[in-house]
Amino acid sequence: MRLILLLLTVSFWIENAFSRAVFAHFMVGNTENYSASDWIDDITLAQEAHIDAFALNMAKGEPMNEKAISSVFSHAETLGFTLFFSFDYAGRGPYSKAEVLGWINKYASSSAYFRHNGQPLVSTFEGPEQAEDWIEIKAQTGCFFVPDWSSLGAGPAIRAAGGVADGLFSWAGWPWGSQDMDTYVNTSYMDALGTKPYMMPVSPWFYTNLPGYSKNWLWRGDHLWYDRWVQVQIISWNDYGESHHISPIRDHALVAFDTGKAPYRYSLDHHGWRTFLPYSIDWYKNSKATITMEGVSFWYRPTPKAACNTGGTTGNTVEFQLYDIIEDSVFYTVLLTSAATVKVTIGGVEANGQWRDLADGEVGLWHGSSPFKGRTGDVKITVWRKDVLIAELTGPAIKNDCPNNGMTGFDAWAGGRLTSKASRPMNSPSLTDEVCIRGTGAEGFDVLCGATCFLGYCPKSACVCKALGAQRTLPKQVPGKHYPAEGLNSNYIGLCDYACLYGACFSSYCSKDQHPLIEPTVSPFRPPSCISGTGDGPWEALCSFTCRHGFCPIVRCKCNALGPLDLLNPTSQETKVASRIGEDHGLCAFSCARGFCPLSACSSGNDPQEQTDPVESLEIPHLDQDCMRFTDCVDLDNPQASSCGSGYRRQGHDRAGCPGKSARPICCKDSSVLPDSCTWRGSGGDCNGQCHEGEVTLFESNKGGSPGESGDGQCSRGKKVFCCNLKTFESLTSQCRWSPCGSGCDADELVVASAYALKEYCSNDFLNKKVGQKYCCKTEKPPLDNCHWVGQGDCEDNNCNNKEVALRTNPSGANSNECFWSRKKSLCCTPNDNIIESGTAYDFYSELCVEGDHREICEPDEYASNELEEEACPDDGKTELRRNSFDATYSFEGALSIEERALILEKRGRREVKVLWTLASGVDLTLSVIARSYPTISYLFRSRRGAQPSNRLFRMVTAGLTPDVVTEDRGSSQRSLAGYETEHNPDLQIARDFLRTAGTGILPNSQPTRNNARIDPEEIVRIWRSDSLHIEFPRSGNSRCLSTPNDYFMDQLGSSGNVLPLVATDKRLNAAKARIFGSLKVIADDRFARMTRDMFAGNMSATTALFGELRSIIGVFNYLNHEDLQPVLRRNRLALREATRFLSRTIPSFAPLADIYEQFEPLWYEDAAIRSRRQLEQRLNEIEERLDGLIAIGAAPTNAVTIRSYVLTLRRHLPEIRAPPPVSPQPREGLNAE
Repeated sequence: MRLILLLLTVSFWIENAFSRAVFAHFMVGNTENYSASDWIDDITLAQEAHIDAFALNMAKGEPMNEKAISSVFSHAETLGFTLFFSFDYAGRGPYSKAEVLGWINKYASSSAYFRHNGQPLVSTFEGPEQAEDWIEIKAQTGCFFVPDWSSLGAGPAIRAAGGVADGLFSWAGWPWGSQDMDTYVNTSYMDALGTKPYMMPVSPWFYTNLPGYSKNWLWRGDHLWYDRWVQVQIISWNDYGESHHISPIRDHALVAFDTGKAPYRYSLDHHGWRTFLPYSIDWYKNSKATITMEGVSFWYRPTPKAACNTGGTTGNTVEFQLYDIIEDSVFYTVLLTSAATVKVTIGGVEANGQWRDLADGEVGLWHGSSPFKGRTGDVKITVWRKDVLIAELTGPAIKNDCPNNGMTGFDAWAGGRLTSKASRPMNSPSLTDEVCIRGTGAEGFDVLCGATCFLGYCPKSACVCKALGAQRTLPKQVPGKHYPAEGLNSNYIGLCDYACLYGACFSSYCSKDQHPLIEPTVSPFRPPSCISGTGDGPWEALCSFTCRHGFCPIVRCKCNALGPLDLLNPTSQETKVASRIGEDHGLCAFSCARGFCPLSACSSGNDPQEQTDPVESLEIPHLDQDCMRFTDCVDLDNPQASSCGSGYRRQGHDRAGCPGKSARPICCKDSSVLPDSCTWRGSGGDCNGQCHEGEVTLFESNKGGSPGESGDGQCSRGKKVFCCNLKTFESLTSQCRWSPCGSGCDADELVVASAYALKEYCSNDFLNKKVGQKYCCKTEKPPLDNCHWVGQGDCEDNNCNNKEVALRTNPSGANSNECFWSRKKSLCCTPNDNIIESGTAYDFYSELCVEGDHREICEPDEYASNELEEEACPDDGKTELRRNSFDATYSFEGALSIEERALILEKRGRREVKVLWTLASGVDLTLSVIARSYPTISYLFRSRRGAQPSNRLFRMVTAGLTPDVVTEDRGSSQRSLAGYETEHNPDLQIARDFLRTAGTGILPNSQPTRNNARIDPEEIVRIWRSDSLHIEFPRSGNSRCLSTPNDYFMDQLGSSGNVLPLVATDKRLNAAKARIFGSLKVIADDRFARMTRDMFAGNMSATTALFGELRSIIGVFNYLNHEDLQPVLRRNRLALREATRFLSRTIPSFAPLADIYEQFEPLWYEDAAIRSRRQLEQRLNEIEERLDGLIAIGAAPTNAVTIRSYVLTLRRHLPEIRAPPPVSPQPREGLNAE
């Protein structure tokens, strides 16, 4: 077994830690219905498997805990078995310190409690937030504390609460994706723990589909039980819901399937995984074991992976399609005293099995598999030694049937037993006499590890051992010192030393020349992570952010590039996060916890929108999907039992079929289109509930409940109906009317519905046959579809379905046949999703630029430079003070084209901004602030010495009106760089506005500076661009020629020599930002007038163009607040702050400069946000007032509903216009790390 190989390398502390004990994770929560015989059977089977103890996993406050713990300790004492507590802090919330102390103090003295060196062993499942509690718990109980704090990782876990843990348990018991299990996570724990013990995990399988616990995934099991079974804690003995149980299935213990709302009970028999535990555990504990019986253990999934639908199950947690990570094979492990062959028969078709792993000296465990290859039917496995049958076992048939709600079953069936007596007892080779004889490593290490492990050198830090055996004869040594090849890191030092010593010196990895070591920032041994991705439609912004940081749920997102993990730790503990746009597979929880919580997609308690007055929304509700009624009756006075759950709100309840005061809650998704009101309609007795105009019929009941028209009396006939108002009904129908009797719609109106004779429109005089009328809408598209009348005869069938809204109720409906008993028919219509334009791919973001695109927005930046390096410094006799002697040249990835060389000859001018002061004398004083030369977008990413700019590209989402900003990885982006510009952050205008404040003493909020501090404007003009100050300015990056305060200050914003502050941003977003910080309107008044004129003429192109530009105002601030921009923006803001400090220290007349800047900078951003919000609100008000006026005079444009919806959408996002968070001072040397 592979993990024995790892254990060999660390046996010196394993023995000190647990004397090589093996535990099994036991779920106490599954034992509510246990009898004494169940406990005795479990303990007896565990003892037969040579397991030392159960780790009792207990969730806080479970009703069965007291009884179960008392029973299991009683039986364990009688049977001579041991137990210890594993407190589950994740299942039902964290334990209090007092609760933990109570359990330990009550049972630690039991003879059945497992002790390490006399101390009671205690573990946890998670709970690192309560780490401090364990300082006192350990002091009072003397326990030996080995928690599972896997959510922290090894290093942070062992350091938590000052190192309170005496050892650690890891939950990382399954391989990544389609890979087989490796040992790198174990190594990280051992390295972090030092001499403290590590409790290693082992598990045979992991499949769970429990929507009630938000779990639906599969991890690769396949060869796992052979590769990794011999650990310290087996996961698990009886966790049926996660399919890694090795105990018998007990029907009365499958409670997780009910509480977890599983689609079906998918647990299968796993008894075969216990077959070789006695042999393997003895081998692990004693370094050898005796074989007296031979036999076989085998396992497989009885349903091929593609036979049925997946049921939404994904691979690992969310990262893979499950059919990409698992094999359709029968897997088997055979215990043998000498070589044998295996044959696997499926449906009568026999195939030879293939060995993957052979036992050393042919004695021990052999492992292999046999693929299905399309075979179905009964399974039989036979083991032969020449003509002697050693084992013959059968298993359930493999079928393509889909009886479980059409879903594939992803649990495995595992069978096996010892079948034949060995010819004589034989001992396995002793582990103490064996070394690694086969191994591999992560990408970049596999070749070297393959060579060195073959020779017996397989360092756990870099390699994974695959097989043990006797030491091979080593080749003749080749003298000489070798080093890692150029560009590699210290992980190669030992491998190169050993490989080259024995002639396996691969030039790609090892060299005779010593080179600087380039140490990675992320471990090269962890699986590659997603570093860039995207999603469709409303998922684009979320996916671009989460995929960038390694979380890319394959159901919603597409990963475009893999690489080293760009780790972003949570910055907040969001507990009330919900998706506004459907099942998000954890996207909102991940994103909001890391500071990126787009209002369009996620709802959280920290939403700025949710802390202000709610804004009306115009979107089509789908109450049939967004509302649900509990299937079971619950106690309404029990908040936990009757809770609607995260993201839902109670709208009422139904008492039908429920005893006493219990009922079935009715819950609707808590969204912007949540119904304002719902009610049960229909009285007791002869109920004939009918929803009113503008309402949706959601549920029927013979009793109803609250809220209701007439209590919850029982119906003797008919049904009550639960009706909710369609929140957007009035807006949808605002441009519609019923025509007079006998007439139709006007030429510019659409016919949506018909009626025979509505009383308010038709007289009772039918002699002139003036009947029949139309429902007419003056809209581009019909707001309602498929309108039809329901109800005939006694009209008991007079309610719409839950996808429709009632447009009218009337006795006659579409004809003269009126309902009996004064009842009414209903006119039912389906709201048209397409009436409210949400925008297709490029409606608000016209097609992105491509190479050679000559549209105005795609023209190159006229100020950016394609020069190979900064211009040479002028030689005027003062250069030593102004010019750095370092000659920084660029190293390009490829030769320049003729076109590129031609562009270099067209030297462009520098960007310039003017500062204007009016002196007390009335004289205007002007200063030109000159930007440093900076590279074009194509030259920004040229390879160069020193720090490189961020590899991220920023743009607004392409689909819909939402003003979210997305990031892409430059290397994986499918888009041309032609649509992006080299962007400064903060904007260059900050220099103009700051110097104006420095000269006037007036801050951006119109208040005076502290102590009225200011600098004479004439002094600023004299000093700012002077090259005669005899100051050597600090240099950033490869910058040189910093000869003036202007050069130095502006260089902090980015330049050809200092590219680190620069960012690649979409041109339209950058243009809007420039206008905002240039104190200009994003859309000038005359242009706004032209665009609105075309829009109100019904021109949809003008409509989307106008709102696309308006949304960019919000987009600019979403960009400035984007979590992926913050490292760059923060660094740049601190660099500017440090620059003002340097100028204050070195130029006497500039002494107040730093203090003025400290006050100015946050107010500068705040002022821009206030102006922008006011500007956008004004534009939206103008549009709405004009629209209301047109509607009032009957001249509404055909796109009126769309205009209204766009206005409301942008209003909902107004709170996103906010200044980026302030930055606190920090030392300058910390600015180089992003």
